[in-house]
Amino acid sequence: MDLEMLKFRASIMQRIRNFFIKKGFLELDTPALSRDLIPETCLEVFKTEYIKPWSEEKVPLYLVPSPEIYIKKIISQHKTNVFQLSKCYRNIESVGNIHSPEFTMLEYYQMNISYMDTADITEELFDELLPPKPKSGEDPFAFMRPPFMKLTMDDAFLRYAGFKLSDCDEAIDLAKHAKELGLEESPDNPFETWPWDDLYELILVSCVEPNLPKNVPVMLMDYPAKVPCLAQEFYKDGMFWKERWELYCGGIELSNCYSEENNPEKIRKYFEAEGKAKNGTAKIPHKIDGDYWKIFENFPKCSGNAMGVDRLIALLSGHKTIESVLPFLI
Repeated sequence: MDLEMLKFRASIMQRIRNFFIKKGFLELDTPALSRDLIPETCLEVFKTEYIKPWSEEKVPLYLVPSPEIYIKKIISQHKTNVFQLSKCYRNIESVGNIHSPEFTMLEYYQMNISYMDTADITEELFDELLPPKPKSGEDPFAFMRPPFMKLTMDDAFLRYAGFKLSDCDEAIDLAKHAKELGLEESPDNPFETWPWDDLYELILVSCVEPNLPKNVPVMLMDYPAKVPCLAQEFYKDGMFWKERWELYCGGIELSNCYSEENNPEKIRKYFEAEGKAKNGTAKIPHKIDGDYWKIFENFPKCSGNAMGVDRLIALLSGHKTIESVLPFLI
């Protein structure tokens, strides 16, 4: 990375900070190491250990894949709007293009709002970071310029895969569509044996995501509740959905937002089920706090968004990959 890019990166980081501070958000600086983590079967983690001085005792520690585990403890206690720019760590990630095992994440949470309100805040942030729209001629940042195009997951599947998720209550329904779409399957592992969420993910990454418009920012929203996450749930068209959206710019996923679940019993069940699945398949199993759900006995209504800052800076600087905006790659 040359000096000009270092200066550009620093300016974007500072402008992000200024944006949230002006809105009255409290900036946090939570630990990078944790004794336990939120279970997420979709990612792997880094493990290390703390060796106590004058002792042989070793305490397992994990590099956080996001600051969420600490941020939510602070929200539960203080119920205030917060944001954090932090390094995060995810193992078994490719290096280059749009992935790195170590990356910078922006997380921000606001009290007493929903995921759609967070979309408005995110549009304001983009307006703050983007250069002014040209008065004439082509706009090179049209693919990032608000307002975001809003597309439900149900409509996206209909538009790009030819069917609605709300018509596919059973895994066999998705297996039929996967075959009709010509997706590759193994004779030893036919689609009929796949679970619903695996078939959904296959069709999403094979047919939906690659075909999302690249000339405007796209907010893909209302995810199926059959794919577990810590977002509020609602019922529509005969199916349960999650109040969740992900933002794509130029075909690159930038952020992931929820109306945060605050029902302690639902969170207890999520940790129990996801934790069992996680440590049954993970290459690096980790400790899970069995009492974490208790902080939600006094948790406010709020919405949070997590955004990949390296990807954001790459797009703002006219690049499609993160190599040129990271000072170092492992």
